[in-house]
Amino acid sequence: MDTKPWPQVALTVLVAGVLIAGLLTVGGPEAGRIEKRDDQRYWDLIALQSQAQCLARAAGEPPATLDNTETCSLNMSEVALLPEEGYRYLPQDDGSFKVCAEFEDIDTLRTRQWRQDISENGCLSGKTD
Repeated sequence: MDTKPWPQVALTVLVAGVLIAGLLTVGGPEAGRIEKRDDQRYWDLIALQSQAQCLARAAGEPPATLDNTETCSLNMSEVALLPEEGYRYLPQDDGSFKVCAEFEDIDTLRTRQWRQDISENGCLSGKTD
């Protein structure tokens, strides 16, 4: 019985090509880990933004820092507020503010439809009034 191996080889090459193309498109496990860390940073910025707005409403003016108070208690780790963790709160002269984080892949984060509110430098803006 004479069987030709080319169909099996062709199928193997096709499957391998599909797998490689899939990994290149999705980015593999490391891309998923980066996406997850950036997602967490984004939600931390949302929490910081809410804290700034709460403190401004309570004090009647933009806060100098985002400390927890009885009225406004931030729902995230105090460690995240440290500048060495990559988060920054920047009050502006006009009563607005920015909360910023250092993202690993800001371009991918910004391409998601519901996250276009974040700037190219990783900041969310807000008003305190």
